[in-house]
Amino acid sequence: MVFLLKIREENSGLLETESIEVRYRANIEFKKRTLAYSNRSGRYEISLHGESGETILSTKVGLGW
Repeated sequence: MVFLLKIREENSGLLETESIEVRYRANIEFKKRTLAYSNRSGRYEISLHGESGETILSTKVGLGW
């Protein structure tokens, strides 16, 4: 199963995506990116999607919220 990690900046669009094959690693990457983007200026949405497109995890971070 492949998981897709997406990071989107509000009003700017998609910043980056990463395909990850292992669920445990995908969860860790989601947490790492959440911490990394939480102290940046602006508004970011970080989401983790399953192979069929369903959203598994989603959060909004950044100093602009």
